[in-house]
Amino acid sequence: MEILIKRIYILTILMIHISRYISLAIFIKNKESLELVAVVHRHGDRTPLEFYENDPYKDVEKYWPIGVGQLSNRGKLQLYNLGKTLRKDYKTFIPRYSTQAVRVNSSSFDRTLMSAASLLAGMFPPIGDQIWNYQLLWQPIPVHSTPLNKDMILSQLAPCPRYWEEYAKVITELAKNVTQEDEKLFEYLTKYTGQNISSYCDVGSIYTTLLVEDRNGLTLPKWTSRVYPDQLLLKTEMCVASYTWNSVLKRFFGGPLVKEILHQFEKKSTGHIKDMKLFLYSSHDSTVVSLLRALDFKGLIYPDFGASAIFELHLVQQKYYVKMFYSNFAESIHFELDIPSCSTPCPLDELLKTTEYVRSVDWETQCFE
Repeated sequence: MEILIKRIYILTILMIHISRYISLAIFIKNKESLELVAVVHRHGDRTPLEFYENDPYKDVEKYWPIGVGQLSNRGKLQLYNLGKTLRKDYKTFIPRYSTQAVRVNSSSFDRTLMSAASLLAGMFPPIGDQIWNYQLLWQPIPVHSTPLNKDMILSQLAPCPRYWEEYAKVITELAKNVTQEDEKLFEYLTKYTGQNISSYCDVGSIYTTLLVEDRNGLTLPKWTSRVYPDQLLLKTEMCVASYTWNSVLKRFFGGPLVKEILHQFEKKSTGHIKDMKLFLYSSHDSTVVSLLRALDFKGLIYPDFGASAIFELHLVQQKYYVKMFYSNFAESIHFELDIPSCSTPCPLDELLKTTEYVRSVDWETQCFE
């Protein structure tokens, strides 16, 4: 009888526990508990950043009249549509733009600044008294940026000798692990591109150029069919992952953005930014990958143009939880992710503890040790 009573007690506690999390999941899913949103996205489709020596399309004036590294019309549309998707998802939570509720940050590149503006055009068309021109249902929204030489968060170009010292060690180690198959790929690319290809990031440079040319309807040289896209994509993923290959690199290259997002979530949870509802961060492929890797996500990915990671802060039964979503493309569904080293749903205080190491970097002192 005593054993039966104990079993009933344990079963009751278990059912209460399960019931709590089922109701919690339903509550969060309906967004009734939503308190704050942070969106980190890659810029939209762009023109090539650089060209290989034998590139038949390196005549910028002829093929890329808007210049190198610039947001294309396709890229503008991608981010506009991403903005429309975000509007649909969060229309009830953020019915209209206001400076008190929305903060937009971008790296200081034309393509990211324009991507942010395109997204905002889709997410926040003027409503009611915001309409200032009935022939143009658009409103100007400020986009903030930091000079590249001071930006440790989005462009990650602020000087940090300590980071590059550690990165050089990683590159040396990766070079030791290059396979015979890799060597054959490097030789093949060297032969046909007309320039020395000897690392994963050299391959990544070729891949991104071919990707842009392909997306813009240009016929790629016949030699590319043997290696593009699959072989080149895998090495490109390796290249982007190398920036955060170990825990030290994660602290410098991904940690500052993790710190920024969770700092805003902390401030919201303590009532210091009561009116804030949305933070937007317009960035790059390396930014998105370093963010995911700093949070300890495994595997290799290469974010396509307009890829985005979304963080939601929820308040349920006086406790804060974080949910995360990801889409590898601008115009696809965001899938929910289980945040590594955190229970599901992920309590904010637990996430703060598990990310303490990557958030603890003191840029001003540790970068110059």
